Amino acid sequence: MTAWDAPADTNAPVQLGDCFRCDRGGVQVIRVGELVGPYGETPLYACRCCVERLAAMGHHTQETPVRPYVGASTW
Repeated sequence: MTAWDAPADTNAPVQLGDCFRCDRGGVQVIRVGELVGPYGETPLYACRCCVERLAAMGHHTQETPVRPYVGASTW
């Protein structure tokens, strides 16, 4: 297993764990967010492949949004 450097825009440490997106276990993951509910929060960890796919999805949606962004009207 080769070491994985987390993306530069995060300061999340890489650790062994389970990926919430692809359900693989015992892989290198970083914390990418959390689910927050009335009784607390559940951290979400993703592997390198899924982090790259999520980042690509984010970049794609900024470039070509599914629906145009609508500004608030003032009338």
